[in-house]
Amino acid sequence: MPPDPHADELRSPPEPFSSRRPTWDDVGRVADLLAAAERTRTGVVATRAEDVRVRWLMLDGLEDVVLVEEPGPEPVLVGVGEYSTELDLLDEATVVHVEGQVHPAATGRGIATHLLDLAETRARSAAAEEGAETAIVRTTVIDGDDRARAWFSTRGFVPVRHLLTMRLSLDEPPRPPTWPEGITTRRFRPGRDEVRAWTAHSAAFADVPTHFPLTLEEWVEDRILRDPAFDPSLTQLACDPDGEVVGLAFCRAGVEGAPEEGWVRDLGVVPAWRGRGLGMALLLDALGTFRTRGLTGAALDVDDVTIGPAVRLYERAGLRIVRRIDVVERLTSTG
Repeated sequence: MPPDPHADELRSPPEPFSSRRPTWDDVGRVADLLAAAERTRTGVVATRAEDVRVRWLMLDGLEDVVLVEEPGPEPVLVGVGEYSTELDLLDEATVVHVEGQVHPAATGRGIATHLLDLAETRARSAAAEEGAETAIVRTTVIDGDDRARAWFSTRGFVPVRHLLTMRLSLDEPPRPPTWPEGITTRRFRPGRDEVRAWTAHSAAFADVPTHFPLTLEEWVEDRILRDPAFDPSLTQLACDPDGEVVGLAFCRAGVEGAPEEGWVRDLGVVPAWRGRGLGMALLLDALGTFRTRGLTGAALDVDDVTIGPAVRLYERAGLRIVRRIDVVERLTSTG
């Protein structure tokens, strides 16, 4: 087993607690802790053990997770922190993202501060390795958790982004799409449509402030090669009379924690074709395809940059907001 690059994290929890790395046998215990927090916050439990397992698989390894336990004949899990480090190309900064949770019965005992301190330490270390003077510590606050929002605010965190999750039950078939005159549609053809789809995607999202332009090779790597859920038959292209792609919907069957749902990853229309109903037609087509596949629901995320017009479009198709997440962050100095 390779050495733990963050071993010092296990030596400094507040008394009388102890810290350790998890094993895969801890997935259920962590899911129970998260469920207890959700139950206290909103009364609704959404997290399942499989959600925890999927998140951990997306980390570099279990050395990116810290468990905090209260000692006893059978140690009680009272806190969990999950960490990831990346280079944010938009901010041109090193970012350490932390997702932490303390059991409701153990709040106010220094555990949350400890988990945040670990993120700060990682951020300073990562920035130093890059030769940078500052780094960003970033986390998310889920709707209903006003206490956490206030806690992060007192520690200098400011909101920088908001995300909405919207869902729709597919118990009833959606209405059929009405395509604008002159539009033809087809499914994505691997090996033939990459350039056309990339060109349309770049044009459709060029005016979104958070969009980071990708080269063709980078886009293919991100949207197709590295996405295990990419399915050409769930990727719809809308073409104008000249055969140019002017709208597209990248979708997948199954999402984290909800394999029975369809997910709309990207829905875009190039500027010249906006305002003609093409976006709605692409969305309704995706919903109908999901139902034909036997999926029982559909979901998507909306960024705060497009919350106004996008939410109105999705609500007209029947989707409803089910969750809001605020992204908050703080600048950390290496000095």
